[in-house]
Amino acid sequence: MMAPRHAYLRSFLIALLAAAMTAGAATPVSAPGRIPESVLPGGAEPDAVVIEVSVPRQEMLVFRDGQLILRYKISTATAGVGARENSGRTPPGWHRVSEWIGGDAVPGQVFVSREPIAGSVLGKDKWRDDRAEDFVLTRVMWLDGMEPGVNRGRGIDSHDRFIYIHGTNQEHLLGRPASHGCIRMSNRDVMELYYHTFGHPTYVNIVE
Repeated sequence: MMAPRHAYLRSFLIALLAAAMTAGAATPVSAPGRIPESVLPGGAEPDAVVIEVSVPRQEMLVFRDGQLILRYKISTATAGVGARENSGRTPPGWHRVSEWIGGDAVPGQVFVSREPIAGSVLGKDKWRDDRAEDFVLTRVMWLDGMEPGVNRGRGIDSHDRFIYIHGTNQEHLLGRPASHGCIRMSNRDVMELYYHTFGHPTYVNIVE
């Protein structure tokens, strides 16, 4: 017969293990390239593209059907992660691309307020320039927050903050935080990303 003290310890350990397993089941971790049900009930559309932006790695991973298809070096905000308007920070969490802008623009086209400026095109020799103004170049993908209280709503709304994925004239800074809140890419890479996402529902998770 098992001693009472040992029986008590055994029962305690079994209960502790059961509680841990229950807690784990209640908060499942979504696999890379998958959107949690809490963010998008029913899951993504069959032709959706899912993008993960890693702030610590300054890297973008692009998934289709749960498979990694593209990987890019990027820059998020120098000021870090945050959703508050006028913070100059990159917002966290899940977003969808609401608008694709500039599909017919030549590489290096300058955009102001999402409009191409006629006659204002930066040549490749000016895509790595510390001295120049920070330009939005080549393609623009406008993000819309999907998580109320995180990146959607008054004072923290990513769309209202004009958070984009876009090409840059400071390509030499890619791989480290350098933007004012947007996600910068090289001009070649943003054209490729635009090509692979345009016409497809596209979701972007910005991970701290």
